[in-house]
Amino acid sequence: MSTSLRDLFPLSVSSVGDVYDAKIVVKQANRYQQLKDNFVNRFGVAPDFYARSPGRVNIIGEHVDYSGYSVLPMALDRDVVIAVSLNKPGDSKIVVANVDSEKYPDVEFEHNTSTVVDIDSTVLQWSNYFKGAYKAVFEKIDANTFQPFRALVDGSVPAGAGVSSSAAFVCAASLAVSTANSARLTNGDLIATAIKGEHYMGVQCGGMDQSISVMANAGNALLIHFYPALSADPIRFPVPPSDPSSTPVFVIANTLVVADKHKTAPTNYNLRVVETRLASALLANYLGISDAPIGNSDVFTLRMVQDRFVEKEVEAGRLGAEYKDVSWKEQAVLAKLEEVVDAALHKEGYTLGEIAGVLGISVAEIKEKYIGKIVIKADDFKLWKRAKHVFSESRRVFAFRDVCELKAPYSGNLLKDLGTLMTESQDSCRDLFECSCPEIDELTALARSLPGCYGSRLTGAGWGGCTVSLVAESHIDEFVKAITEQYLFAKYPNLKDADAATLGDIVFASKPASGAMVVRV
Repeated sequence: MSTSLRDLFPLSVSSVGDVYDAKIVVKQANRYQQLKDNFVNRFGVAPDFYARSPGRVNIIGEHVDYSGYSVLPMALDRDVVIAVSLNKPGDSKIVVANVDSEKYPDVEFEHNTSTVVDIDSTVLQWSNYFKGAYKAVFEKIDANTFQPFRALVDGSVPAGAGVSSSAAFVCAASLAVSTANSARLTNGDLIATAIKGEHYMGVQCGGMDQSISVMANAGNALLIHFYPALSADPIRFPVPPSDPSSTPVFVIANTLVVADKHKTAPTNYNLRVVETRLASALLANYLGISDAPIGNSDVFTLRMVQDRFVEKEVEAGRLGAEYKDVSWKEQAVLAKLEEVVDAALHKEGYTLGEIAGVLGISVAEIKEKYIGKIVIKADDFKLWKRAKHVFSESRRVFAFRDVCELKAPYSGNLLKDLGTLMTESQDSCRDLFECSCPEIDELTALARSLPGCYGSRLTGAGWGGCTVSLVAESHIDEFVKAITEQYLFAKYPNLKDADAATLGDIVFASKPASGAMVVRV
């Protein structure tokens, strides 16, 4: 991570107004007061502090992270807030409760100086996320000295909507535990504990969700890099000087289509991972470069193809020496790699036998080297489509960054340029990576047809879940109303009887919001 973000500490503030956008401060202040009142009713004392951390939405950069490329998420103003009070001496119980006690029952446990806390990851319990964070924090600090506490959790991040409610919970829990124990963890340490906390739950996450939840700054998105190591750069959305009402706002809309990841992984997510690996191998073979993994990685990725391609082209004099540092040449390099894909791969699908023939190895060796234990179900591997998406989508990520910095391809119309990139991303997800679905296609098409919307795309893994649309601030209310009536009510008539809170969890707007904070009010 860039030093300025990684080595800073989460902010501690004394006002809700220091956390949220001015337009929602009153609503949030009421929420904190209700949480405080609930806490007092349950535990008989007021909270000593609140730890909060937000959900996120990925604005652009879909299905490129496991190929080693960067993504561009932002924090939402929907968050998890945990009220905490420190126990008096002699009270060793740690109690974790939820404002929705019927759905999420209270849990009590005591600190164990040997194991810290026991977690059964085979049992799906909401409290395990908190326990995972608790255990991970005490891997960073002295487990022999601890402060028991009471905690009450309130979350406004919609669960199961692809906006990282679990990461927000674990990040907030990590901050709550470390603060209760007077341990000042840096942003980098907090992210590491949150990632480890989810690992204790049996969830193998990569770090994007935790990084944006902890390090986000209001008004900024984050450009998160995974290669050669996890790092992040803030991306600020400039306010159009001629029309401040056109400040970009993002509207998240849930299609309410849920893809069963366990059932569909062999033909969807897992298959795409394997296809990008196979594409990397064929491109390396075409370019005459090694497909041995770089650094500590155990797999060869499309991002590694880029490194070796640039190195070879510079040595041959076909690229200038300045390309050795591609940090300001990403778009040009990725455009060249798209040309390589067109030359090296045919557009029709490949069989494993055909791939083996090109690489000069057996099908058994293909399976061992590029598939391993990943469960897939396919006879046809669409390598041209997958590589074309990864390189073009990654180029769009850097173009998005450059437009925000008012550099090429910025045309003078910020919202139009950013929206075009988002729409191109959706087209690529639909046509090349084939991770969209009819409902996403319908919802994004509807969004783009509405006044004030400049672009719309799927967000998250796809095959269902949410869309994210770029909308001018002056058109937010009418846009949300139109999506609710023309998509939700048309497709799910029973929602016409839903209350505002339910609908607000399905379609809602957010500006880039603040990251993890301790609030003392």
